[in-house]
Amino acid sequence: MREKTYKISVFRFDPLVDTKHRFINYKVPGSKAKTVLDALLYIRDHIDGTLAFRASCTQGRCGSCAMHINGKYGLACETPLRAGKITIRPLAQLPIIKDLMVDMERFWEKYESIKPYLVRHSGEARQSYTNRKEMDSMIDCILCGACFSACMMTGMNPDFHGPAAYVTLNRFLRDERDAIHDQRMELVTGENGVFRCHSMYNCNDACPKNVKPSENILEIKKNIG
Repeated sequence: MREKTYKISVFRFDPLVDTKHRFINYKVPGSKAKTVLDALLYIRDHIDGTLAFRASCTQGRCGSCAMHINGKYGLACETPLRAGKITIRPLAQLPIIKDLMVDMERFWEKYESIKPYLVRHSGEARQSYTNRKEMDSMIDCILCGACFSACMMTGMNPDFHGPAAYVTLNRFLRDERDAIHDQRMELVTGENGVFRCHSMYNCNDACPKNVKPSENILEIKKNIG
């Protein structure tokens, strides 16, 4: 019986060599791959060792293998292979280092700008069980960058913080232990702040962990208003 194969079309671009991107088609044996990440690892290890992409935990926890797969953002390690052609692109809105590997510097810069850590002026503070439970979905964010790439505003406005940063901001706004609530709000009320979000919900669709960035952004807007 003939072995099943998957057809994988992969975005390729090396800015040090290429002037424009291209797609290269590969065939991956069905017995060697169950997920998109399995297929990419097989291609790199057995067909083309020059293919560049990021991956780490392979269990949907680290977020490093976020990509654009068949028209949707997702984690390569969690996306099963299906019959038909599978097209893989890198995250959008970010400079390409090589192939599927992008430069995340702007993503991290915006994330760090909202002070993504608990601030206490003095001493320890207890957190109630109820308050901690309120943050469950926000803490599930794995910072993969998919929402940032799906957001139209991050593409149009380089100063916009992006959905992932606002999810984390809202997490600390809710935290009863945090001491800089007003300062956090000042960070996002300016010209390029949270009201630049047009609530298109692309970030919700892109999130692999169902964190719902749009709802977090709406909550921040309500707190400002």
